[in-house]
Amino acid sequence: MKTTIKEFQNNVELRKELKNTAENAKYDQDYQTAYELNTKIEELNKNYFDKLPTVPVSFLIGSRSYYEEVVKIGKALFNNGRKMTKSRGYYCVKEIDQITEQMQKSMLADSYYY
Repeated sequence: MKTTIKEFQNNVELRKELKNTAENAKYDQDYQTAYELNTKIEELNKNYFDKLPTVPVSFLIGSRSYYEEVVKIGKALFNNGRKMTKSRGYYCVKEIDQITEQMQKSMLADSYYY
């Protein structure tokens, strides 16, 4: 699916606003509105976010290594809707072929110490 960074960021912001409004509706016990908003979020995910191209990457945040599937738009990589840049703490970002079981085990073992 072809998309632009601007369109992606607008849809991320829209999804965030819908989630916040749905949470506020639940808090106010307006369950019908919360259900309708959650349905809109599911439709947005199905029609837009699920169709975006993803790539497996390895990266460091501090001294911890991570392996995740992230969205790739052009040359830019996005993790949870945020661009992966050094100023946000992402270092040594590299595209990899696949995330292996050993990589997942090393992340779990590393999380034990923190």
